[in-house]
Amino acid sequence: MTSPPTNATSPLTAQLSAKFDEGTVEQALIAAMDPSAPSHAQGNAYYAALKENPDAWSVCLSLAENPQRSPNARFAALQLIADLLLSQRYTQLSPEDRARVRSSVYTVITTSISSNTPISYSLRNKFLQILVLLMRNDYIPHPVTNSPPEWPTFFTDFLSLPRTPTFVQTFLQFCLSIHDEIASREMSYSPQTHTANILIKDQMRAQGVPAVLVQTWFQILSDSLQSGDLNTAILCLKCIGLYVSWIDAAQLVLSNSQFIEALIGFLSSGSSIRIGAVNCLMGLVDKGMLVPDKLAVLDMLAATSRIPELIAAARPINGESESNEEGENFEDLGCKYVNLAGMELCLLWQTIAEQKAASSSPEAGILKARILKHLQLLLPHAVRVLRSEYDDTSALAFPFLDEYLKILKSCKKDGALSNVPAVSDTLMLGAADAKLFVDESLVGLLGVVVTKMKYDEEEEYDFVGEGGEDEALFFQMRQTLRSKMEVISSIDAGMFFSHFSSVLTNTFDAILMANQVGQRMQDRVRWSEAELALHLLFIYRGPFVYVEGNAPTALNAILIKMMQCNISAYPHPSIPVVFFENAVKYGLFFNTNPEFLPQVLESFVDSRGLHHSLSPVKSRVYYLFMRFVKEIKELKEKVKVFASKLVEAIQDVLVITPPQMQRPGVLASAQKQLAGSSFYDNQLYVFEAVGFLISLEADAAKQEQLLQFVLTPLMTAMQEILDKEVYKLDTPDNLAVTNYLRQLITAVGSVGKGFPDFDYSTRQVTRQSPLWASVFKQALHRIILVLQRLNGFEIIREAARFAFQRMIGCVGEEILPFFQPLITAGLFSQCSTKELANFLPSVDLLMHKFKAAFSPILNEIFLPLVERIFYFLNQSVSGFDELNEMNDLRRSYFNLMNNIFVHNLMDILISSTNMPHLNTILQSTLLSANEPSDPASQKLAISLLAKLVSAWGSEASNPLCLPNGASLPPQNPATTFINGLSHNPLLENVNKWKTIAPQIIPAQTKSDKKAAGTGGKEIIAIGLGGIRPVPQFSQFIYNSITPLLFEIPRNPKFNIADGAAHLVVFEIANCHKTILIVQGVEYLKVLEDVCSRQLGWDVDAIRKFEVGLVELTTRELQTALKKSFAR
Repeated sequence: MTSPPTNATSPLTAQLSAKFDEGTVEQALIAAMDPSAPSHAQGNAYYAALKENPDAWSVCLSLAENPQRSPNARFAALQLIADLLLSQRYTQLSPEDRARVRSSVYTVITTSISSNTPISYSLRNKFLQILVLLMRNDYIPHPVTNSPPEWPTFFTDFLSLPRTPTFVQTFLQFCLSIHDEIASREMSYSPQTHTANILIKDQMRAQGVPAVLVQTWFQILSDSLQSGDLNTAILCLKCIGLYVSWIDAAQLVLSNSQFIEALIGFLSSGSSIRIGAVNCLMGLVDKGMLVPDKLAVLDMLAATSRIPELIAAARPINGESESNEEGENFEDLGCKYVNLAGMELCLLWQTIAEQKAASSSPEAGILKARILKHLQLLLPHAVRVLRSEYDDTSALAFPFLDEYLKILKSCKKDGALSNVPAVSDTLMLGAADAKLFVDESLVGLLGVVVTKMKYDEEEEYDFVGEGGEDEALFFQMRQTLRSKMEVISSIDAGMFFSHFSSVLTNTFDAILMANQVGQRMQDRVRWSEAELALHLLFIYRGPFVYVEGNAPTALNAILIKMMQCNISAYPHPSIPVVFFENAVKYGLFFNTNPEFLPQVLESFVDSRGLHHSLSPVKSRVYYLFMRFVKEIKELKEKVKVFASKLVEAIQDVLVITPPQMQRPGVLASAQKQLAGSSFYDNQLYVFEAVGFLISLEADAAKQEQLLQFVLTPLMTAMQEILDKEVYKLDTPDNLAVTNYLRQLITAVGSVGKGFPDFDYSTRQVTRQSPLWASVFKQALHRIILVLQRLNGFEIIREAARFAFQRMIGCVGEEILPFFQPLITAGLFSQCSTKELANFLPSVDLLMHKFKAAFSPILNEIFLPLVERIFYFLNQSVSGFDELNEMNDLRRSYFNLMNNIFVHNLMDILISSTNMPHLNTILQSTLLSANEPSDPASQKLAISLLAKLVSAWGSEASNPLCLPNGASLPPQNPATTFINGLSHNPLLENVNKWKTIAPQIIPAQTKSDKKAAGTGGKEIIAIGLGGIRPVPQFSQFIYNSITPLLFEIPRNPKFNIADGAAHLVVFEIANCHKTILIVQGVEYLKVLEDVCSRQLGWDVDAIRKFEVGLVELTTRELQTALKKSFAR
C-alpha cells in the first residue's frame, strides 16, 4: 500500500496542514466555483491544495454536512470527498475516520428524509453519489486485503428509513445511482471493478435486497398513481425496467400478474406514464434467459402481438394526433421496442443455431417454430416502422431487419426448417406455413425497401446544385437500403429479379402507353416513380447477360422497354443523368441491340444531354458521353459510322467561353470569371470524346479536316491573344485571360488524349506519319509560344505539361523535337517542387515509348534536369505540405533514374557531358538508401544501386550460371577464405556450370528452365556484368554499396516492424543477390572481410549468411533478413 500523497513544497498545503479554518475553506471554494469572482484563480489554487492535502477531507466533511454553509461550497467540498473515495486514500484512513465519513454522509440524508425537508437537487445527487461510493468500498470485503465489510447492513439501513415524500424521491434516485455504478450496460468497467460489481450483486441477492426493492417500487407505484404523481410513477417504472436485467425477474416481477396487466394497460392510457411503461417492458423483454424461458415470457406478455398493437394504437407512426416532444419520444420508444423484440427473437434463433449438436433435434425444431410464430406476429409492426415517412424513424428498425434477413437466409439456404414440426398451432408455425411465411417475408421486405428508395415529392430537392443536408441524408439512406436489397437478392435471386423486373416493366410500360395515346409522361407516371425505376436499374448488380443461347434475356427485355418508352425525354431534372449513367453501365446492350444505338447517341447530343438547359446536368453528361463512345470497346466499330455526324452535332459544345468584359479594355469581376471553372474541367471530357471520334474516321483526309475543324478555333484564339497582348489586361486578383489560355491549351491536350497511340507498324508500311499528326504539331507550336510569354504562371506551365503528356502517344516520335523547346520556354526555370515532380513522369513516358530515339535528347537535358532537382531537394522545408512535396520529388527522381536503366539508356550517365557529375549522383543515392524517414525513396534508391551493379559491375565477358542450390566455383585456385579462415564448401562442383550469353537473364518459365538443361531448376547467373562495364566500379560496389547494405538495418531510425520497411528489406536482399550474380565468387570474399572485420561476425555466422545468399531465392532471403534484423 502506497503512502498518502503529500506536497511539502506548496505554501497553501503547508498552511492547511498547520490549521484548517472552515470559514476560510468555504470562501475559497465559493471563489473556485464562481468564474467571475476576482479571486477565482486563488480559489482554484486553494481547491487544488485541498485536494493534495491528505488531511483536508476532515474540514471538507464538516463543511459539507453543515446546512448553514453556502450550497456551492458544500458541493465543492463533497466533490473533494468523492475524490477521496475514488482514490486509495480512503482505504488508508483509520477505521474511526472511515466511520466518521459514513456517519456524516448518512446523517445528512437521513435527516433530510426523516424531517421531510429535501435538500437541493444538485446537493442531493452529490450526497447520493458519495453514498454509493461508500457502498462500493464498505458493503463487501475489500478486494485486495479481503478484510470484512465495514457496512454490511448498508441496504437494510437505508430501506428502514421512514417513507416520507422525500424518501420516495431520494430512494428512486438512489436506485438509479446504484444501477449506474454496478450494472449499467452503457458504462465501461475495468476487470477489477466488474468483479467487485458481481460480488455486490451476489451479496444483495443473498440478503434478499432485490425483493425488498421490488416491493418498495410496487408500493411507490401504487401510491403515486392514486395521488396522480405521474413523474414519480414513471421514475419507478424506469427503476424496475433497469433492475430486471439482473434480479430474479420471473419470481419478483413477472409473477405479479396484477402489475403486468397494469403495466400493459398503461400503453393505452394516453398520458406520459406510457413512456415509463415502454421502458419497463423493454427491460423485461431484454432480460437474458434460456431460450424456452424467454419464449414463455414473450408468450405471457404477448410481446409480439398485444404490446406492439397497443403502442401503434396509442400513437400511430404517421399520426398527427400528437406533435409535442412527449409524443415524439413515445413514437421513438415504440419503434425501439419493436426493434428490441425482433433482435431478441433473432438472438434466440442464433443461440439454437450455435448449438450444432442439438440444433437439428425435434426439441430445437419446436423452439424454431415458436420463434417463427413470434416473428410472424411482429413483422407487420416492423414493416410499419420501416414505412415511416421519417427516415430517422425507419432506421430504428434496421438492426432487426439485418438480423432477420440472416434468419431468412438460413431458412432458404441452410435447411434450418428441416426439423420444424409439420403442424401449426397457436404457439408455433408448422413447416409448410413457415416456408410460406419466409417467402412472403422476403417479398414484403423487398417491397418496403424499394418503396423507401423513392423520393418524397412533397420535399424540395436541388437536382442542379450541391444539395443540402436533407438530400445528403436521403442519399445515405439509399445506400443503406441498397445493401439490404443486395442481401435479399443473395437469398433469393429469382424472387428478387421478378420483383425488380415487375417494378421497372410497369413503369416503362406506363410511360410507353402515355406516348402511344398522346398523353404527357408526367400525367401517367410521377417523376419519383420514373427516377426510382432508373435508379433500381443503375444499382442492379447483374448478371449482365443480354442473350442466352439464341434468345434474349429478361434484362435485355427491360432495357428494350427503357429505350422504347423514351424515358430520357421525361421533363424532370432528376431523369437525364441517371438515364445516361445506365446507358454507360449497360453499354454492351447496344452491341447486342444496335438498332437502339442511334437513339441513345441522339439523346446524348440533343437537349437531353450535352445541350441540356441545366449546367449541372450537362457537366455530368460530358463525362458520361466520353465514357460511352470511348471506353466501351465493343461499340467502337458501330460508333464509327456516326463519328463525323456526332462531331458536327456538338461543335457548339466545343466552344470555350472567352473572358467576360465589363467594358472595352476592362475585364469583368473575378467572381464571374471563376463561376464556370469547374464546368470547364468537365467540358474537357467532350474534347477527349471528340478526339476519339475523329480517330475512328477511316478517311485520312476527312480525319485531318475534322481535327482542323476542332483545333483551329483553339489555336486561333491563342494566337489572337498573343498578337494583341490581351493577357496584359489581367490583374493579380483576376487572371481571366491567363485562365482562358489555360483552358485552350488543356482542351488541345484532351483532344490528343482521345486519340489512340501512334501505330508504328502502319508507319513502317506507308513510310509517313498520319495527316492529323501535323495538326497536333501546329498546336504544340502555339502552346510553346504561349509558354514563352507566360511561363511565370503556374497554370500555364501546368497546362503546357498536360497537353504535351497527352499528345505523346498520338503524335509519336515526331513529338521529340518539341521537348527541348518546351523546356527552354520556361517549363524548368519557373517551376515549383510539385510541378517538377509532376513533370518527371513525362520523361519516363518518353523513355518508355521511344527508348534509343530519345537518348540524345535525354543526354542533353539530363544535367540541367538533375541540377534543378537537386536544387529543390537541398532546400529546407517548413510544414507538412512542403515535406510531402519534397518526398514526392525525391521518389519521382529515383523512378526516373531506375527507368533509365530499365530502358537501357544508362550510357547517358557516362557520356562526356554527364560523367563528371556521376559521383554526385552516386553519393546522393547512397544517402537516400540509408534514410528511413522516407521508405518509398529508400526502396527506390536501393533498387537503383542494384541496377547500377547489373549494368556496370564485373567486366567478365563470359558470365556463368548454375542450377539453383549448386555450389559456387572459384574464380582462382584459392579454396580458403580471406585471412585463412577455413575451407569454403561453396567453392565446389565446378563441372556443373554452363556458359550463357552476356545479357540480363529474364524471369524464366518452367519450359525455359527445362530447355536450358537444368531440369526445371532456377538458374542463378554468376559474374553477369553490363554491356559496357565502368572501370573501377567494382571498388564502388565493395567499398560503398556492400557496407551500406549492412548499415541500413542498423540505423536507429530503421523500424523493421513498419510495413514499408519490409519492401526495403526485399530490395536489400535483391541487391545482395544482384552483386553475387554480377561479381561472382569475389563478392563472397568481400563479404567475409566486411562481416568479420567491420561487423565482428564469427565464422559460423558468415558461413550461414553466404550459404543463404547462394541457395535462397530473393524472397526467401528477404524473410531470413527480416528475422535477423528483428533480433
